[in-house]
Amino acid sequence: MQPFTKSVTVSELLQVKRLHLELVCGKRYVHREITSSSVNRPGLALCGQLDYFRANSVQVFGRGEHAFCTKEKAGQLKNNIAKMLGQGHVPCVIMAADLDPLPAVRKACLGADVPVLKTKMESAAFVAEFSRYLDERLSPITHVHGVLLNVSGSGVLLRGEAGIGKSECALELIKRGHILVADDVVEVQRRWGRFLVGSCPEMLKHYIEVRGLGILDVELLFGIGSTLDEMKIEMEVELTPPAKNIDRLGLEQKTSRILGVELPSLTIPVTPGRNLAVLIEVAVLNQQLKSQGIFAAKEFSQKMLCRMNKTAKRNGTKA
Repeated sequence: MQPFTKSVTVSELLQVKRLHLELVCGKRYVHREITSSSVNRPGLALCGQLDYFRANSVQVFGRGEHAFCTKEKAGQLKNNIAKMLGQGHVPCVIMAADLDPLPAVRKACLGADVPVLKTKMESAAFVAEFSRYLDERLSPITHVHGVLLNVSGSGVLLRGEAGIGKSECALELIKRGHILVADDVVEVQRRWGRFLVGSCPEMLKHYIEVRGLGILDVELLFGIGSTLDEMKIEMEVELTPPAKNIDRLGLEQKTSRILGVELPSLTIPVTPGRNLAVLIEVAVLNQQLKSQGIFAAKEFSQKMLCRMNKTAKRNGTKA
């Protein structure tokens, strides 16, 4: 599926209690949409310097910006703000620290159809909280076919073709005390541009479909602690049919890419008699060791090479 980006309107912002926002003026324009998760402090733009100005971001005026505005001539200030707002699609202007906008600021914003809001929060705290909120709402989202579980504290995305046994494997892992996040459809969101968080579409929450058994309610079967609303995705496990060419040592470090973020990826062939749940548990523990710099396959390979070199030297040959 292609990723998509959500938007949020200014009127929706006013309903978010943790931001403590109230409308100052521009009620007619609260339908304006915010599509960028970046927040901008105008700074030099108030002086008319518009190079590198983030024209599509919410503009936050803190105590510093307000102090400058009080010292600038009203006419010049209005012209500079009008030019600033005319650069792109500024969704709204927010005054932090419970500051009231000056008349010149109000006139410039209303002239550009931009609503003005204010919050009781100090600018630094507000920008941090507001950035988190926008990242949650606006970060790219895609949907992937698979099963997401919390296995030993790590988010594991099970993937593979239909009928390969992903849900059966997930059911065994749940029985062994691990936690289900989503079955069949996993909603994946990129947070802060650096990591992926997976969740379950509302309609499918805490359900799992197993061939021969049908739809099962995991929460009712195994208890409320058997499901999670969301989980950071830390590795992908691909279940595949048996293959002749496989890496027996485990030296290959494969990765997959979702929304531009790379994930460690492991391929496990599915054959009769293999306990996939145990294999995945061990794979997760091994990946946790790798993240700490402990790579058993490399260490074993290096030991073998050293042994071969020593043997070759004793025999007067090259390894």
